[in-house]
Amino acid sequence: MTQPYGFAPPPGYPPRSPKTSGLAIATLVLGLAGCLALPLLPAIILGIIALTQTGPGKQRGRGLAIGGLAAAGFWAIGWVALLGNTMGDPDRYTASPPSASCAAPPSGHANACTLKPGDCFRQSTAMGTFTSVELTACGDTHDTQAIGTFIAADGPWPGGGELKAEASAHCQRIMAKNVDRPRLDAAGVRADLSYLKPEREAWENGLRTVFCTIHTPGSELIGSVLAPGADLSIPTG
Repeated sequence: MTQPYGFAPPPGYPPRSPKTSGLAIATLVLGLAGCLALPLLPAIILGIIALTQTGPGKQRGRGLAIGGLAAAGFWAIGWVALLGNTMGDPDRYTASPPSASCAAPPSGHANACTLKPGDCFRQSTAMGTFTSVELTACGDTHDTQAIGTFIAADGPWPGGGELKAEASAHCQRIMAKNVDRPRLDAAGVRADLSYLKPEREAWENGLRTVFCTIHTPGSELIGSVLAPGADLSIPTG
């Protein structure tokens, strides 16, 4: 009996092996590149399609597709955890991308990334930028105390007095809320409302936390100027 045409390969020729699925290969490549975030969704979509194309009696590459999907899942979990940690803590308003400007300050000092409302310190100027200040106990003689913070409007580096109007409005509000003005008046010391903004490198790396301060020329302060129950949130509400 003659075999029907196409039922089997001609005598002497081995059966042809199934080819490897191109989608399975693409899934593995995109899954391994999931550290870049953008390839994750295409990897998952192509991986699901590749699973339907591969397996017994179908194209080869099922292991590649499974490996790519596993890698994409691993990177997806990592990205979700990273975003959750970044967005879940309101105090991260004060953080900036890693840079030399946010390196740990010398012992006994604070910089734009570590200063907190309520801190007392000594500084050489009443207003402007700062890299670090020398912290003191509020019960010791000092010339400045941070009374609150606000987040400055985004934009290019505010050189000179460009930030002055914005700082004046925010710091006046914070002073009225947080400072024990009768105590200052009774002490008879000159107390100026001022502010400190991050230095240029920190600003250009995304730090926008500006500190409102009470400054007394000549290191005349002893004790805190804050009223009982002062709001020390960051930024100050």
